[in-house]
Amino acid sequence: MARFRETVRTLLRERLLDAAFARVADQGFGRLRMAHLAGDVGVSRQTLYAEFASKEALGEALFRRELERCLMGIQQGLDAHPDDLRAGVRAAVAFTLTLAGRNPLIRSVLTSTGDDGLLPYLTTRSAAAFELATAMTGAYVADTWPSIDPVARELAVDAAVRLTASHVVQATAPPEESARRIADTVVRIALSTGREPLPTART
Repeated sequence: MARFRETVRTLLRERLLDAAFARVADQGFGRLRMAHLAGDVGVSRQTLYAEFASKEALGEALFRRELERCLMGIQQGLDAHPDDLRAGVRAAVAFTLTLAGRNPLIRSVLTSTGDDGLLPYLTTRSAAAFELATAMTGAYVADTWPSIDPVARELAVDAAVRLTASHVVQATAPPEESARRIADTVVRIALSTGREPLPTART
């Protein structure tokens, strides 16, 4: 019975976050009202506040969920091309640019802005989000392509994160084309030591 109740609560939490995301994407965080959200999901305000004690707590949970989804998508893009660094970077960057184009929370973090009252308090966490993305990607590349020089790897990962963010702020091409350009730049940096023609994945 306890497990059933926990499952029901998890499902309710996801429904609330989905409804909150829809409203934020449509109207901005500043216009989000807890009473309206409760009505969207068909629960009482008491039930909503039992799950999220405040609007800020709801925003924090929504931000964390969307950031986790972004990081998972980046890893899946790299996972899809374990033997091709350029293709992996291209897939991961294309995913991020596409996601940022339709996800105001991710775009807010990557651009360090809180447009229309969109979680302005979260912009202070942008540096932490960048550090997390950089650390995760760096660890992945180090494990998958150990032959890349550590210094070149660090520079390449940093370039990938910063170039992706800059293209979110000011897109100069469609996501796929921007991803191709960024991937080419990142691979050139990764191979800057000239140790081998192309990094070989760990087998």
